[in-house]
Amino acid sequence: MQNNTTKQARLWNILVLIVIALLTAVAAVVLFNERKPNELPSPPLKDLADKHDIALGNHAIHNHLGDKQYTGILTSQFDFVLADNTPNWYFTSGGLRPSSTTYDFKEMDEVVDFAESHNMPVEAHHYVWGEEKWLPDWLKNGNYTPEQTTQLMKDHINTVGKRYSGKVARWTVVNEAFTRNQHIYGLRDWWADHTGGNLNYIDEAFKTARAADPNSQLLLNDFHNESINDTSNAMYDYIKGALARGVPIDGIGMQMHIDGSHPPDKDEVIANMNRFADLGIDVYVTEFDVNMNDVPVNSTDKDNISGKIYYEMMRACIEAKSCKHFAYLGITDSETWYNYMGLKDARPLMFDRQYQPKPAYFSTRSALEQK
Repeated sequence: MQNNTTKQARLWNILVLIVIALLTAVAAVVLFNERKPNELPSPPLKDLADKHDIALGNHAIHNHLGDKQYTGILTSQFDFVLADNTPNWYFTSGGLRPSSTTYDFKEMDEVVDFAESHNMPVEAHHYVWGEEKWLPDWLKNGNYTPEQTTQLMKDHINTVGKRYSGKVARWTVVNEAFTRNQHIYGLRDWWADHTGGNLNYIDEAFKTARAADPNSQLLLNDFHNESINDTSNAMYDYIKGALARGVPIDGIGMQMHIDGSHPPDKDEVIANMNRFADLGIDVYVTEFDVNMNDVPVNSTDKDNISGKIYYEMMRACIEAKSCKHFAYLGITDSETWYNYMGLKDARPLMFDRQYQPKPAYFSTRSALEQK
């Protein structure tokens, strides 16, 4: 009897030890997943950038607004949020414009409300983007005349702009018109193709956006325009002429989706930024990331190379003096848009899939810590 009691006591002790071990493991996981942003170096990136009169922004991904790690980094390290995807006419979850007569503002409202609750301005992408897959079927299949299509665009900008008047600090009014007009990567601009085959719709979009919200800054956004090339030259010529015509363009947006195998030259980026500033407009980096997928080195070397590019491009913004806003398209590699393009090892952002800061984060700090 005493022997059985001893065995039971030993079994009980073993069970207690197992339970303690499991609870300890669970607690460790919870603590890991609840790491606070203040464990990152101090001061935060946004405070370092403020010394250069630069505001930093990042993507407020709608389905991550309840993710404490994501929002903790977003609110502690960055000044403003990007409402990217949610303002699109159509997107994976349905989009802003389900029919010609209805709007669905739910997701956009949630992003704006999140920003307001954290006293963070909003930069919204985009009023008009000629990527056909992100336009609703009712629009694409509606057989509208160019005049009707232009009016639908103006009605959309007017409705959305007035709803968020005073709540959105900046809009990218037209996105990728110039790269698509040049058919880079075989792309086409749906809006140009359906409003007369030219870029005249851009003037109308900006004028409508200004009337809808007189206080929002209005940007002309594109990629492949951080260096001096055919795309940036076309944008320069257009903006110069548009300003002379009274078109209310406040700034140029440079997406800066950098190819890690062919990064731009820092001095050329500075020269390009400053020539646009000389037109009397502001310069914005709107969607920065560095795609390392095609760089043929191991993961550690990829991260180190990416870190150098992050450093160089932030220094370009600082040294140009005309670059006052620098935004990133995402925080963690687990949520980058490159994942949805099938790229297996793009590694484009400051934090890895476990929310650990990468060399890109520290090199950005280094760039900002210098004069």
